[in-house]
Amino acid sequence: MLKRTIENFLDPKYLEEILASFSKATGLYIEAVNRKGETLAILGNKCRSDFCQFIRSHSKGEKKCIESYKEATLEAAKWNEPYFFRCHAGLVIWAVPIIVDNVFLGSIICGQVLLWKPDEFFLRQIKKSNSALDFDTLQQKVKNLCIASPEQSQAAADMLFVVVNHLVKRTIHTLEEEHAYHLQRLQIKADLESRKKKNSAQFTDYATYLKNERRFLSYIRLGDKTRAESTLKNLLTDLLTKTAGDKATLKSRILELASLSSRAAVEGGADAEQVMVKLQDFNNEIDNIERIEEFFFKVHKVIAEFLDGIFKLADKKHLSLVNNARNFIMENYQKPLTLKATADHLFISPSHLSRLFRLELDCTFNDYLTRVRVEKAVELMKKPEFSVEQVSKAIGFKSQSYFAEVFRKYIGVTPLVYKNSLF
Repeated sequence: MLKRTIENFLDPKYLEEILASFSKATGLYIEAVNRKGETLAILGNKCRSDFCQFIRSHSKGEKKCIESYKEATLEAAKWNEPYFFRCHAGLVIWAVPIIVDNVFLGSIICGQVLLWKPDEFFLRQIKKSNSALDFDTLQQKVKNLCIASPEQSQAAADMLFVVVNHLVKRTIHTLEEEHAYHLQRLQIKADLESRKKKNSAQFTDYATYLKNERRFLSYIRLGDKTRAESTLKNLLTDLLTKTAGDKATLKSRILELASLSSRAAVEGGADAEQVMVKLQDFNNEIDNIERIEEFFFKVHKVIAEFLDGIFKLADKKHLSLVNNARNFIMENYQKPLTLKATADHLFISPSHLSRLFRLELDCTFNDYLTRVRVEKAVELMKKPEFSVEQVSKAIGFKSQSYFAEVFRKYIGVTPLVYKNSLF
């Protein structure tokens, strides 16, 4: 079992599984050691060679092995690459450092081989450096040592370095997600506490939730990331309150919300194939989740990806300009807004702004303005006190007949038919 210094960062089970496979594939002995050179775990089913076990059977031999492992581990960490060395008993070994998030944990030791057949000089050297051990026995055990070429040793070291880096990257990703889950948990707690302090009864039934959900989906269709994310946070808190934290119900509602969001993203202009792939990945991920904060984190993440698909810009300057234009439209849609007025607000030419809308949002300025107005009309139509004429004026249409024509184009029915269907 690995000690806590590495357990806190690396999953011992996954470490054993991956590195044991490496050991089986190469036939090499492999172990994990800490920064002091002390063995934490022997990985795989390959034991130390009889030669090494015999060397370590004496306390002085054991101490020398630990000291050589410590020195090699420190050198590997210094250069952040495999470090080859000869131990005091003459075997060739290499150490691959384990560094996670700038924290040096130890290394993976591999090798314990010879690069050539043992000769008289080698035997004299090990006799001299291990005088406390019976030389005849030692000489017999030398015959069973593995001999690997320099090329094979280098290739094995390079492969091990790649494997360890994979383990480290996987661990860093896990740590980052755990940190995100922790922040999500704190956010959930803060939202619930805030509602308690306000004695909030904002969400008492699913009718209220569905109303907020429709607003949220309209923000997605418009590619309004800021408002969509803000509304999503409230929706998830509503769900948590209404379901009383029941995981099965919460999971069902979140899956439904993600599915609706994917369709809204496609309607907003995101690529349907990419959206469906992301949705399927999300469904697979959430299937095995148990913690509520993970539910919330994952749905936030996938919806952010949907929104990125609607509004995907490579040029940061363009991103800022189009974002500002969209925000200006959202705040002034009810006015007689024009391309020139919006361009003047941004201090750019109308032709440049028009080109940005076509290039980045795949629509004209007027298309986007109309889409915003229709979405707002749908919201207002749900209020009984607003007539169709009042809605038309409230969203910036001077002509009710033109409003009816545009509304029917986007929604499929006239404003009056739509409003009558609601009550």
